[in-house]
Amino acid sequence: MSKTPCQEVPWPRIRELVTDTLTAGHRAHLAHGLVEVDVSRALAGIERYKSRLPDGVSFTAYIVYCLGQAVGAHTIMHAYRKGRGKLVIFDDVDVSALLEKRKPDGSLVPVPYIVRGANGKSLAQINHELRQAVNSDMRDDQGVRRRRRIMRLPRRARALLWWWMFRDPARLKQQWGTVAVSNVGSFMLPRAFWGMASSFLTCTLTIGGRYERVAWVDGRAEPRVTQSVTVTIDHDVVDGAPAARFAQTLIGLLEDGAGLDDAFAAEAARLSGLDHATA
Repeated sequence: MSKTPCQEVPWPRIRELVTDTLTAGHRAHLAHGLVEVDVSRALAGIERYKSRLPDGVSFTAYIVYCLGQAVGAHTIMHAYRKGRGKLVIFDDVDVSALLEKRKPDGSLVPVPYIVRGANGKSLAQINHELRQAVNSDMRDDQGVRRRRRIMRLPRRARALLWWWMFRDPARLKQQWGTVAVSNVGSFMLPRAFWGMASSFLTCTLTIGGRYERVAWVDGRAEPRVTQSVTVTIDHDVVDGAPAARFAQTLIGLLEDGAGLDDAFAAEAARLSGLDHATA
């Protein structure tokens, strides 16, 4: 190298996993839908129950719950292709989400976590599960250990492993889930922002920026909290009309504060070890 001032740091092995998944994602013919979602009611519900629960309510858990319910109603959205002539549609909607976890040296790293069967779980169950996953020791995570072993393999061996996984949708489901959520908006200042995912999954949801805007509600102008959301689909599997119907269901759940009720508060309190949630 020249003597130009610079700093050299080790290449993080986690980036090998990122480049592998992006390479796999480039094989799909993706379509993106950018929408604005009024999350005022949902955020008000989250705030209302925050004081009743020791760990509060995770907005990511709320997104995972709504996505699981919407995909459960439109199952084509998590279909996998098998060979040239088949689609495989699993009963369980396994939602993959990225969680930030702290390493022993104090640094934060993104760790994929899969909520299995999200379409059959309550919001309280998903919220409790994600809280436990965030606080768990990375050294006890089987998925983390498996990915570390994979990242140590040379690139050609990893390419062979990907080929082996893509031959059987059950293997892909086990390793990556059936749909994914990327909540990048939580790291941004309030502003309109949409992200576009590169993914090999049939449906990926990217949560972008959140901001306030004035909207017409019942004939009058009101301040509302708006969330930028991108729905990414594999156009080889899903056409525009089914994707639009799915998006309409998803938006309805997100805007209605689905799952945020007193039954949620009672179950969440029980899972947290409390006797009851105060009204």
